[in-house]
Amino acid sequence: MPAILENDRFKMEIDIAGYEFEGDFLDAQDANWLIFRVVLQSVHGAWRWQVEDAGALTWEVAECVHWLRALQDNAPVDDDSFGFSEPDVSFDAIRNDDGEVVGLRVNLMDEFQPPTKVLVPRENNLVSLRFHTPARTLSALADHLEANLQRYPERQP
Repeated sequence: MPAILENDRFKMEIDIAGYEFEGDFLDAQDANWLIFRVVLQSVHGAWRWQVEDAGALTWEVAECVHWLRALQDNAPVDDDSFGFSEPDVSFDAIRNDDGEVVGLRVNLMDEFQPPTKVLVPRENNLVSLRFHTPARTLSALADHLEANLQRYPERQP
């Protein structure tokens, strides 16, 4: 079951669909590219969109899990943004006036942008969606990504 983020307009599922490349590799990066699956659905209608494309390296997803867990615990992080080598999916922490994490902004670029500008506005080739993320939601997202890494662990060339 994919991780789900929800706001008043959309439900977003983020999942890892597999490795980009199968087989034996001489290069650690080629061996460890993962495919993100992003599904965006309107909560008030039948509109649904899905995309799968290379999005991150296995160790980057592991770092993202640690970042999400730190946010969940309101622990200090080096940066309130988290991105991957492939910049098409990234996250920004949203904090309240007391510095507590209250949400995540999910940024989608290029192949990960929904095809309609009417339902999902974009600016400068970037779609940014804001989601309320209490600690339990951050924990569920981190747990899900960690479970994905159990299915698609780092491979040695």
